[in-house]
Amino acid sequence: MTRAIPFADTDRRSAVLRGTLLLATLLGLMASTPVWLNRHTFPQLPLFHSFPALPAPWDGMYFIAMLLTLVAAAWFYRPGVIAFLALCLIAYCGDQNRAQPWLYMYWMMLLLTLLPKDTALAACRWAFVVVYLWGGIQKCNATFFAKVPAWFVSPAADKWHLPAFAVDALRLAVASGPFLEIAFGISLWFALTRRVTLVLITMLHVVVLVLLGPLGHDYNWVVWPWNLAMIALAWALFPTKPPERAPSLLNASLAQLRASRLALVVLLPFTLLPILNYSGRWDSAFSFALYSESNASANIFVTQRFVDALPPKLRTYAIPFPNYDPQHQGPFLFNFAPWAYEEMRVPSLSEPRNFRNIFQSLRRYATQPEDLRMIVGERGGRVMFYQDDTVWPLQAK
Repeated sequence: MTRAIPFADTDRRSAVLRGTLLLATLLGLMASTPVWLNRHTFPQLPLFHSFPALPAPWDGMYFIAMLLTLVAAAWFYRPGVIAFLALCLIAYCGDQNRAQPWLYMYWMMLLLTLLPKDTALAACRWAFVVVYLWGGIQKCNATFFAKVPAWFVSPAADKWHLPAFAVDALRLAVASGPFLEIAFGISLWFALTRRVTLVLITMLHVVVLVLLGPLGHDYNWVVWPWNLAMIALAWALFPTKPPERAPSLLNASLAQLRASRLALVVLLPFTLLPILNYSGRWDSAFSFALYSESNASANIFVTQRFVDALPPKLRTYAIPFPNYDPQHQGPFLFNFAPWAYEEMRVPSLSEPRNFRNIFQSLRRYATQPEDLRMIVGERGGRVMFYQDDTVWPLQAK
């Protein structure tokens, strides 16, 4: 009879942790179904050029198998999670656009839950805090403060018609977001501040859900389960009533991690590799730079001749670009970001190698070198110009 109940042999806190991770991963995958199928026109980016792409209907069957492993893990946790981690890693090799930050976090935490119970809880606490710390650190840049708060709260003025003081208060709250995230990553460890922090985390993610949801931007709804999961994970991982005379949560967790070589092997790269993102040697998706405006960026410029050669659906992404520089730009800007989102239901990978992949896939529609040009601002600071088979730097930031 106990086998019929999910997580029957698991303590309550671990059961909530495991259940939250499995459900959030399942919902995230279902919300982003198109990116897991090899049927969209947006160019795929395999990890290796020779990596095979499953044709239909095998791609769909593979995706269903991934979902079923998550369901099966509720009863057969270890084999189910191991099967999912392996299938997901293989799928990532087929298209790096599948490496979304929410999935990276789930994947790593599911891996950590395979450790012994106390070590798994300590490791997941550490990973959870790392997400907040790097999410806040990545947003500490001038572009974020100049652009994101005004954009994020624009529904409050345009749709909800709130008074100006309320909109300004929301904008100020969003602008303080990076510092709040860093503070959350620290204050969760201490009993004195933990309960208030958990309440603030809940409020933060509810506000984000409202602003991104149907009443707000109605955009990137694949991260809605992530925001709900962050609330559930915070309450599951950080007890509000620690046992009396027990060591502090931070000391107890660090002791568990020091005793587990495997936990350290997983957590040290997870914690430290985002440092390399500042020089462009580690992906922004793996550095929790979502909505930070610190990612690499690209502008693709095309001519009228190029637009005329595009399929009708792709022509809608070419928008006029007046007052352009004829030496490096063009009369139209090809806006590939909505193409990616509408085709895959997730943002495309914000890395120069993906921009080059998009550029190469579009070259079939160019008849002259000036028909297709691209300017890439790399994370490390270089600005590169692409035309035909040539690439050269324009300037340094």
